[in-house]
Amino acid sequence: MSNATLSRVINKNEEDANRSVANVMLITFVLFTVIYILNAAGIFVIDKPVMTAAYIISALLLLLPKILNKRCGTSAKYLKYLYVLFADLFLLVVTSTLTYHTVVIYAYPIAIAGLYFSQKLTKLSTAGTLAVTAAGQFIAFYIGRNNDHNFQTIDRLVLFSVLPRFLTLLSFAALLLLLTKRTSKLLSDDADNYEQLLSHNQEMICGFATLVENRDENTGGHIKRTSIYAELLARELQRTEKYSDIITDEFIECLAMVAPLHDIGKISIPDSILCKPGKLTDEEFEIMKSHSAKGGEIIKGVFIHSSDENYKKMAYEVARYHHEKWNGRGYPEGLSGTDIPLSARIMAVADVFDAVSEKRCYRDAMPLEKCFDIISEGSGRDFDPILAEAFLNIRDTVTMARNNTMSKPDICEEKAHTE
Repeated sequence: MSNATLSRVINKNEEDANRSVANVMLITFVLFTVIYILNAAGIFVIDKPVMTAAYIISALLLLLPKILNKRCGTSAKYLKYLYVLFADLFLLVVTSTLTYHTVVIYAYPIAIAGLYFSQKLTKLSTAGTLAVTAAGQFIAFYIGRNNDHNFQTIDRLVLFSVLPRFLTLLSFAALLLLLTKRTSKLLSDDADNYEQLLSHNQEMICGFATLVENRDENTGGHIKRTSIYAELLARELQRTEKYSDIITDEFIECLAMVAPLHDIGKISIPDSILCKPGKLTDEEFEIMKSHSAKGGEIIKGVFIHSSDENYKKMAYEVARYHHEKWNGRGYPEGLSGTDIPLSARIMAVADVFDAVSEKRCYRDAMPLEKCFDIISEGSGRDFDPILAEAFLNIRDTVTMARNNTMSKPDICEEKAHTE
């Protein structure tokens, strides 16, 4: 299993955990609000000013995760440490101002840490929880907030309150560490299975792409080159933080995998048109244009049972929409602007650049400067202007990648066709 795959699985789990922790703390705030109201109504006998102060501080700590998730995004690495800290501080407030008898709340920070399946975080949380548990009880004792007459001396407090809670928390933490270790192994196994699935998917993609390439004697290496150009463009967008809400490492990896399928619909085009050694008639061109819609249908049929919705969705998008144009004059649906999926807009730039930069039986390859000019001239008309600008910014990298592919074999046999 690669480190990248395991890292992706762990990151996905941390994002889910950040959302779950925020929800748990929100529920805790609601429950604490109910307790506050009942105390205000006289059902509980906690000192009202103290209860109000504890409620205000706790509300801030318990609501912050929801706010931070929204403002910083759930993928921020430091959030899990902050959320465990908030849980510890909440515990400190409760133990020092309210009562010793809320035994379950003592395990709250450790349970929060357990959602991340991180042994390191669980150990840190255990140490912090033990510290604030003891500190909270001592603070309550010295400021006179001790509502339990069994702990009137410091000796009795340590012997009958602090130590029992230490032992209980250590037992709970030990159990959680065992569960964390077991879950980490399961995550690692899942990552192995996911990586194998990716490998099988890539082999299947190459097989489909080869079916198309082997029918056409006009072009070679189109699939490999367009896949490389699309990935380079996506990485440039990520570097410049353009479309940062969409373009992630997972998006780029998925795009690189499905890009070879963008012309899969050409498998349904008759040989007399697909392999014609010359320009197509208007009627023939209309038939050729149907390959994008048919490609989408093929993807839907082939991947109908795929469990990876993102993979299936992006494969469909690049196959069906890579001939749509920014101004709405493309096909098959005449989509315009950002109504065209971003993956397809990226594929369109890569596809056109490769089409004009390679030799065809009915014309010579255009000079690379002219090819880049075509991308520039199509900005805001054929192509998303942000993508066109980004592609032009990496012209040296694109040129180098093109030259390298001319001397290296393609994993998919290097035979393809584009229009």
